[in-house]
Amino acid sequence: MALVPSKGSATTSRLTDDFMTTILKTALLTFILFITVPASVKSWRGIVPLHSTRADVRRVLGKPIFGGDGAIELYESEEGRIHVRYARQPCEEGLPADWGNWRIAKDTVVNISITLNHELAVAALKLRNFERLKWYTDNSGATYYRDKQRGIEYQVQGRLVTAITYGPGARDKPLQCKRNVPLLRY
Repeated sequence: MALVPSKGSATTSRLTDDFMTTILKTALLTFILFITVPASVKSWRGIVPLHSTRADVRRVLGKPIFGGDGAIELYESEEGRIHVRYARQPCEEGLPADWGNWRIAKDTVVNISITLNHELAVAALKLRNFERLKWYTDNSGATYYRDKQRGIEYQVQGRLVTAITYGPGARDKPLQCKRNVPLLRY
């Protein structure tokens, strides 16, 4: 008794068609998941800049202590004071850093900034070559380090991280409205 049908039989053809259909469905599902999940961009508590909305934030953080329908909402947590910035309109320009110039709907998260209640030693970040991320030092003496790939910015005073901002990453470049727009500092 043969377990494998002979070459050219109807059973072989049907098995091959079923196998190919399964492969195509799997490939399509993988592709859809790949384009809808923002890889390499760092999220905070499941909130992803340029993808999450005001409603998503409120589901995670509850009611803000300040804000309502404006561009910024403030929240308090054990980690610190949380500032969530939202798009006021698509392709908004003239805002610091990566806060504007995005092809996203109103009320979409642009960035999340946490001013830490308890500072964190830079060494605790365990980032190799941290100095290569140095962006600038402001008048107060705070130095900003930006990981453009992952969309994370660290505010450092001395050797302590005092704030962390999660914003657009390299993968979000296709959402930019205009290229080569000057990058404004805070």
